Amino acid sequence: MPVGSPIRELLFTDFDGKPVEDPDDVITEAFDDPRYTARIEPLRAVLGDESADPYDRFLACCALASWAEREGYAAVAAAAAQSDQVVWHGALTDHRYSVDETFAHLAGTMYLSEDLTEAKGTEADRLAALRALLAIADEQYFDWRLAFALNAKSLPPVLDLLPEVVRRGIRRLTDGPRPSFDLGTQLADLIAAATVVDESLAVELGMELARVDASVRTTTHLAAVVARGKTQVSATFAEYLKSVGDAGAREAVDEAISER
Repeated sequence: MPVGSPIRELLFTDFDGKPVEDPDDVITEAFDDPRYTARIEPLRAVLGDESADPYDRFLACCALASWAEREGYAAVAAAAAQSDQVVWHGALTDHRYSVDETFAHLAGTMYLSEDLTEAKGTEADRLAALRALLAIADEQYFDWRLAFALNAKSLPPVLDLLPEVVRRGIRRLTDGPRPSFDLGTQLADLIAAATVVDESLAVELGMELARVDASVRTTTHLAAVVARGKTQVSATFAEYLKSVGDAGAREAVDEAISER
């Protein structure tokens, strides 16, 4: 962080003026402290300042989107449109896969801000940003965060995009280019998220993924379709997963069956 950066006061200082090490502490503290509103305009200025440090602009985007601000959501959607060309790409790196982690954090703002959008009139903006993130889920790393944002409220408006993204990801697994992170489990988590809205679609996509990736990690994550399912179609899917998976996968499926 550059010396004298306004981000130090905006996101590395709590609302009582005490320094913090993690800006997430300030972002989440805002949900219980209305004093955060005084920082919105300065954060907008940082976000829109093309000469500012890219990491500072990324943090400003995270804060504004987490606080359900229209400018934050617009910046998330714009970042997704630019994909790996966005100015702050690589500002955070996942240590396990050595890949960009900024999109995972932007996805986190989608569920953090969900309860604020009604009061601010920005739910349509949030869904547009969520849709933009989902559109690149076959190429950018999201870990569990994007799937977590796809709950029963948020998923229906973007569900039409899910099959295309998952199938594009499956093609990456078979024909390449494969990303360096575990795309199979990321796709499995997105598929599982769809179960509570469209169980048949989740099973259909899960079958397609399992045919090309029956690794223990992917099949274990697909077992969530079974756990969340209510009908025979997911029960049949459970038997298929057990037939293609190893002992670890079969154990995960049996546990999922017990949770139904």
